[in-house]
Amino acid sequence: MKKTTKFDVIAIGGATRDILFYSKEGELISTGNMTKQKLLAFEYGAKISADRIYFDCGGGASNAAVSFAKLGLKSAIVCRVGHDDNGLAIIKNFKENKVDTTLVKVDAKVNTGFSVILTVNNEAKEHVAFLYRGANDELSKKDLSAGKLNADWFYVTSLPKDNWEEIMDEVVKSKKNIVWNPGAKQLAELPKLKKYLPHIKIFMVNHEEAMEFRKLKDIKGLLTHIFSLGPKLVVITDGKRGAYAYDGKKYYFIRAKSTKAVNTIGVGDAFGSALTSAFICGKNIKESLEWGIKNSASVVGHIGAQKGLLNSKQIGR
Repeated sequence: MKKTTKFDVIAIGGATRDILFYSKEGELISTGNMTKQKLLAFEYGAKISADRIYFDCGGGASNAAVSFAKLGLKSAIVCRVGHDDNGLAIIKNFKENKVDTTLVKVDAKVNTGFSVILTVNNEAKEHVAFLYRGANDELSKKDLSAGKLNADWFYVTSLPKDNWEEIMDEVVKSKKNIVWNPGAKQLAELPKLKKYLPHIKIFMVNHEEAMEFRKLKDIKGLLTHIFSLGPKLVVITDGKRGAYAYDGKKYYFIRAKSTKAVNTIGVGDAFGSALTSAFICGKNIKESLEWGIKNSASVVGHIGAQKGLLNSKQIGR
């Protein structure tokens, strides 16, 4: 029987092919609607010209897996892509970045996940993403063959809407170190999500997502509340302000680095993957937060989710 490869960390979740489309022709319109405070508008029937366009690879698990490999870890990914050119491009990107593709499933029936990220006025934070999940929504517990998931750490990102609980059940059965950065579909079902929190080593969300658990603006209050639900460490990112963490004994805070932003795509993935890498490498919470901030600050300064990811030397491993 062939021996299963042992990995430092396995990322589980989505992989997409991205087009980053920059145009000056759109207009941002402010509204009085609290749920839709701004709208991005284009002239009806017009042909919109692009100032710049980039093709890239993205998706939460994909970004994390590449980041882990760049930081010197033996990295693999569990994801699904279609049997198409975009799927081939994603697999090629993994191989070029030394991410093991043994656990990548190629689906002949569904196209690869795809996104068009539209940015106006060349301002990094003013963008809209058009998403097609495609093969990502076909990920299932069958893709997590217990005998092949040989790693001490699992890094779980956004999962399919319909069967994410089955996938999490399989992950939890492993009794390994689980890091979870849940997607919108999981956060929309909090009662179901909460039952997994006692099994989570590190739980990461941004400030807005944390408020789904309790309508508090006070981050310490949010950290305390989420920690009471079971995870061993809670981390909340807060954009330009920085990031917070709580381990039940002490609150931690690290400021964001002052960096000229040209991109916000994949910044959370860069932070979470670097923080996790630091833990895997034996760093403490403070040092792990520093790794996360360093990596995310670098990604902010580059176009795309993966271009600015740091390697082990750059991050100071």
